[in-house]
Amino acid sequence: MWPFPERSPGPDNGPGELLRRWFRSLARSARPGSDGVARIEPRQVYILPTRFGLMYAVMLIAMLLGSNNYGSNPGFLLTFLLAGLGMAALFQTWKNLLRLEIAIRPGEPVFKGNRAKFIAGITNTQAQPRAGIRLRAADTREATGETVDLPARATVEAIFERKAARRGWLPAGRAQVESTFPLGLFRAWAYIESDVSCLVYPGPAERGDGIQSGGAVRDAASRQVAGDDDFAGHRPRQEGDAAMHVDWKALARGRGWHVKQFDSPRGDSLWLDWSMVRARGTEEKIAALTRAVLDLDHANATWGMSLPGIDIPPASGEGHRHLCLRALALLDPSGEQLEQAA
Repeated sequence: MWPFPERSPGPDNGPGELLRRWFRSLARSARPGSDGVARIEPRQVYILPTRFGLMYAVMLIAMLLGSNNYGSNPGFLLTFLLAGLGMAALFQTWKNLLRLEIAIRPGEPVFKGNRAKFIAGITNTQAQPRAGIRLRAADTREATGETVDLPARATVEAIFERKAARRGWLPAGRAQVESTFPLGLFRAWAYIESDVSCLVYPGPAERGDGIQSGGAVRDAASRQVAGDDDFAGHRPRQEGDAAMHVDWKALARGRGWHVKQFDSPRGDSLWLDWSMVRARGTEEKIAALTRAVLDLDHANATWGMSLPGIDIPPASGEGHRHLCLRALALLDPSGEQLEQAA
């Protein structure tokens, strides 16, 4: 098992964070059950009039006063008709979020400074379609969201994002699902708590500050492996050898059955060594190693990496690149040991 944490460490316990936690504790949130699905219940739906809804209420009050002043029965009829329409819209907006089921999962890892994506599967458990359902990240102004329409008894995926300001695990945190359907007079919303996290890779150093300037690379001993490039001699023919490798000229000269052998030089395996990186601080070292990993992967090289507390053996490919970037993302800020699981 790699000593990597599966969740990010808890937030700071400063006064601002404690106050924010207190306010959040007052809000009723839908929390995922044992199946990872959060279900929105009636007491978890909040609703308030929108700006247009407030203007609509002011208009109704003015119509009521005017109708009363002039004794206009048609005015009263129109006023009460529009008021009933507003009350029906209030109920429909609240009902549009009721009994929704939401399951959130993290997206692909991203690099520091980019936006991490979280995918939410929104399930409509009712026989009536839902329209104008918007999901976004709560507690931040930088978050972006997506609006979807839900057919009856169907599941639709929506994506919301959070800015990845630091490497490591980025929690999805609290999501907010909201709707102003059908008339836009009211806005109903509910909070969804989630404990999933997206992995954030370190930001790479500028090009030229990785392998060359970082001083992170040391060579491993090269060796020869069987290949098809350079002739390396003969060996007696064995059952199963390909006919194309048989030395027919030697056979014609009466030297017996022999097979040609070929060697191809295998490129040196490289090691990215934490102790050899020439950088001032821990984050600068991590950025240099991240650049080195990306450069080596782009060159289809074979490399290993030595970090405090772990050695990753030489390999190549997408899986190896992810393993190295994950190790760098979860490296302790002190640079002395890897974070332990929370």
